[in-house]
Amino acid sequence: MTSYLDRKADFTRDLRHRLDGDEPAALARRTGLREKTVRTLLAGDGELMSWEVVSACLAAAGVDGGGAAAVRDRWSAAEQAQWDERGDDLRAAFERNRNGKPAAVVGAHREKAPWRRLASRHPVTFEPWTVPAFGTGRRLPDPAEAGDIRDFYRLLAGLRGWAGSPRQSEIERRSWGTLPDATISAMLQKDRWRTTNDRERVRVGYFAAACGLPEAEVARWVEAYERLRHIAPPDDLAQARAEAAELRRRLSGAEAEAEDLRARLAAAEAITPAEPGEPAEPVEAVPVAREPRGRARWVTRGRRPLAVGLAALVFAGGVGVGRVAGGEGSPRERSVCFSGTLRLVGSTAFERTAHAIRRGYEAQCEDARIEVRSIGSNEGVRTLTAANAATTIAMHDGHLKRDSEEIRLRGFRGLPVALTAFAVVVHKDTGLTGLSVRDLRSIYARDGAPTEWKRFRGGAGLPIRMVSRTEGSGTRTIFEEQVLNEPEPELSSRDCRRKDEIRAAARVIRCERSSQAQILDTVNRLPGAIGYAELQIATDTRRYPNLRILTLDGRRADTSPAEHRYPFVAPEVFYTYGTPPNNSPAAAFLTFLAGDSARRLIQRAGAPPCITPDSLISTPCQSP
Repeated sequence: MTSYLDRKADFTRDLRHRLDGDEPAALARRTGLREKTVRTLLAGDGELMSWEVVSACLAAAGVDGGGAAAVRDRWSAAEQAQWDERGDDLRAAFERNRNGKPAAVVGAHREKAPWRRLASRHPVTFEPWTVPAFGTGRRLPDPAEAGDIRDFYRLLAGLRGWAGSPRQSEIERRSWGTLPDATISAMLQKDRWRTTNDRERVRVGYFAAACGLPEAEVARWVEAYERLRHIAPPDDLAQARAEAAELRRRLSGAEAEAEDLRARLAAAEAITPAEPGEPAEPVEAVPVAREPRGRARWVTRGRRPLAVGLAALVFAGGVGVGRVAGGEGSPRERSVCFSGTLRLVGSTAFERTAHAIRRGYEAQCEDARIEVRSIGSNEGVRTLTAANAATTIAMHDGHLKRDSEEIRLRGFRGLPVALTAFAVVVHKDTGLTGLSVRDLRSIYARDGAPTEWKRFRGGAGLPIRMVSRTEGSGTRTIFEEQVLNEPEPELSSRDCRRKDEIRAAARVIRCERSSQAQILDTVNRLPGAIGYAELQIATDTRRYPNLRILTLDGRRADTSPAEHRYPFVAPEVFYTYGTPPNNSPAAAFLTFLAGDSARRLIQRAGAPPCITPDSLISTPCQSP
């Protein structure tokens, strides 16, 4: 018996013998597989199922180690015979697709030889799957149990555990390159419900197949994703609605109180005599100027100007107007202090300025402690919940989109704090001091772009090595949206020096790093490297002696006026989950940020503050 069908029939007979006496329905209940899947396996219908499925049934039936090993030998013989008969066509397809994406090949050949991993693209090499150690009591998660998309991704991580927790690089090879390592990391992050799309649905199918599920089981996961992809977690949605109702109630109360104060003021003006020798003059609020984006600025005659923007700021902070307007050192300003701990979580680009603000605040407020955790803008936003609304603020590079689910469904509130300037940096051995934006975009273009620096005037004969931030970085989002106008190319390297063997067909060398410090360290030590980071850190020549900051279209990296600005600038926005409760650490700290002390701290850190002395949000910091 040498043919695939003979080997498969021999394996099926032995498996049925080992599972004799166990009904398919009972095995399905114990394994979590569909009864149809178990019956198909025992009947030997269709294609050879994965060892992950077979071993789950053996374990559920109580087959001992020796019996399982014997079944494994027959299964491996059948898989090898399948490969011997069909592998040449698959290898040839990958050879023909050297410079293309693997998805087209996967669709045509996945059913013919599913249990091989792509070990190398040049030369094309396939090997059997690496079999991890399976845990006891394995049960396949049921995607039908997911009530929302967050539950679904939790179960997807459980699917990986059911498959023996294969490494991400192993899943990448099993998926024949359709799921890069970084994509798998993003899929397994928490709160992925914010980025659902059609492409993600396809990835879910590839992931389930790479965990060893047959086509019918894969379809269950894809269908569950499609069912849940637009459903926000109900607790968050209910919380957002409840907070909206509470805000409407408070706003109604504030309007009633304001109307009462206006009536009392009018009555007082009617009966209060003027000072001797001076004519009586009523106090009246009138609009004197129209600010950008339709906001009116108001002046109270005979008093210091006060902006409507300040009122909105104070409302977001959950405190009264008088607590912001006081001078430095006065009892009013001291009232912004809190006792306890506040967490500032998010942007790595704003880390240095955040620590400067932290030190200044803690010096003024002895009982306050502020923790700064730089984990990336989007990761910071993901930490915000109703439970930590009083004690957590997320630092985000740039504004969230107005129609984002964070703003639209969860009621996040943002306060622009400071402008952050970023810079495009290269290793000095590239020989360049500047590029046009057009040339920079050509480097990062997905098709037909230069791969060596010598293509540019004055450039050295070195390969272009892109060092980028990981998916979810706010800095990367700004770079793609403001500078490139398109996404960066696909990941092709782990060490940043050369392409990974499995991605040898990629056009350029591109790696990813999780923080701006890692970006700068890599570009500093790697000839031919290009990356991007916050400007002030990038100018540290003692730490990064081999870095060179590029001019773009002849403009130096800074935060100059908009018409002459380097095209890589964004506001740092502090987000909270709804309006922080009154007298909470978050409310007190946001009020502090609206004052003169915080503005001076931000200026000393080298960042232009977003809140002007007139308590308005400066134009470059406003949401587009």
